[in-house]
Amino acid sequence: MTPLNQESDDQNWSQKGLRTLLSAACLIIVLAGMRAAASFLVPVAFAVILTILSYPIMGWLVRHRVPFSLAMGLTVLTIVGGVAGLLIAAISLLARFQGELPQYLDALQGQVNSFATWLEKQGFAGAQHGLENLFDWKTMINYATQGDVAHYLGSALGTTFGTVASVFVSSVIVFVLMIFALLEARGTLSRVKAVKLAGGPDLMHLIRSFGDIQKYLGIKTFISALTGILAGCACLAFGLKYPLLWAILAFVFHFIPAVGSTTAGIPAVIEALVRDGWGSALTLAIIYVVINFTCDYFVQPALLGRRFGISSLVIVLSVIFWGWLWGPIGMFLAVPLTMICKVLMDTSEEFRWISVAMSKKKIVGNEVRLDDFEMDLSDTDMIGSGASTESPQRRD
Repeated sequence: MTPLNQESDDQNWSQKGLRTLLSAACLIIVLAGMRAAASFLVPVAFAVILTILSYPIMGWLVRHRVPFSLAMGLTVLTIVGGVAGLLIAAISLLARFQGELPQYLDALQGQVNSFATWLEKQGFAGAQHGLENLFDWKTMINYATQGDVAHYLGSALGTTFGTVASVFVSSVIVFVLMIFALLEARGTLSRVKAVKLAGGPDLMHLIRSFGDIQKYLGIKTFISALTGILAGCACLAFGLKYPLLWAILAFVFHFIPAVGSTTAGIPAVIEALVRDGWGSALTLAIIYVVINFTCDYFVQPALLGRRFGISSLVIVLSVIFWGWLWGPIGMFLAVPLTMICKVLMDTSEEFRWISVAMSKKKIVGNEVRLDDFEMDLSDTDMIGSGASTESPQRRD
């Protein structure tokens, strides 16, 4: 290599390093802005996700010769009614459960003390003292007695929406945005082509990602509903007092990858422990594990296939990241938002390597291969026709 070539390579690496440093600085500024503007951005993102999820309902009605206005009205009523019904049922059951929570905590304290006594008899010295220091039962019982369900929900969503009143206002904004997004959904492909012809960016990859998000959300909703039904039936079979509440909890939390299903099973197992002892609690816990394992590792892959090329590690990290950025709602939206980010990076020459690093991999012999998919999208297709998030440049 000549000195001139060496100098040119050094300059290229210096420019790349400078661009990387500037990109990292810009990313930090953008993330700080996104976190500060969460009260505005989260309702918008949630409305977009609801629109993508609800569009197939409206499309199915339109294809069956239902007038567009009526089809959109029925779609909005279906989504709003479903969300409102779940919220009303959950809050009502939580209010009833809260009234009995001090008694449950008192009974749970007795079970824990009995377990500590058993450990002492087995030779674990100091088990009783250790468990007493681990749980501040008096504080927990006082907190449960003086608490309020609406206040708890508002506090839980406070990192995203703010007060309970803000949650209500944000919900109205979400549904209003969804209505207008559904109104504008038809003709999206033509509009995207017009934007490109006018000298704007090519947004076709983003539209394709909406197709994958739609399929993911549809299947995820079905799997979550199946998990909730099976969990509710298990709780009902064990004679628990709030099987519907635990079914709703299993359904909602199953939308959070990796940790949601496990978290949803804890309250039901605790109720089984309080009511029927350790044997019943362990049996119910095993049933929850079997339900979640079957739905997540057998039913869901069979329905999703190999279309969604995001690695499991990236999914877990996305849940942590979006939860930190936008609170609990960010955890629910983690996978769809990550899929969109992956597509946007896939269209960039400079950041495509990040998209490749995020892809799901498989081992064939001693060779590591990235999952690859086929995709087709015609001008007559609606949003959500089902294209892959993988880059089209990587196909023949």
